[in-house]
Amino acid sequence: MMLSGKEILKLVSEGKLRIEPFAEEIVRENGVDLRIGDEIAILLNNPEPIDPEHLEEVDIREYYKIVKVDEGVVIQPYMKILVSTFEYIKMPADVAGLVELRSTFARLGLSIPPTVVDAGFEGQITLEVHGGAFPVILRRGVRFAHIVFFKVEGEPVPYKGKYQGQRGVTLPK
Repeated sequence: MMLSGKEILKLVSEGKLRIEPFAEEIVRENGVDLRIGDEIAILLNNPEPIDPEHLEEVDIREYYKIVKVDEGVVIQPYMKILVSTFEYIKMPADVAGLVELRSTFARLGLSIPPTVVDAGFEGQITLEVHGGAFPVILRRGVRFAHIVFFKVEGEPVPYKGKYQGQRGVTLPK
């Protein structure tokens, strides 16, 4: 069951869902708009293969360049980046989320893979963004993505993964 904006506001007012900083205008009919945070990570074209099973053996910074967003960053055609949300979210143990791009940015050719936010997760959300056919400027604080919330059926199993509590763009661990 997808939660309505009124149900989201109720969870926030009861302290069950934490969104910081919170502003009522980011709560929509059935979700919350998320803004672009302070930094992005540009995926570099490194020809050296990376093994996800052995990330501790790799200098991950050779595959990403982290930059501050400040006045804006131009996403070039077909470029791939990681963006962190401005909002820090603490999910209830019985609510999960699904993040998608706001339609304005999708209509500009940008896309993101579906991003699940597990029940019990807390932190800023890192999103992968794919550039489209022409350059697009991304600016800090712009409403960029949208998260919808769903009640989890059955016994909740809250997230306890390695990205718990992340702040800023978080590279693979």
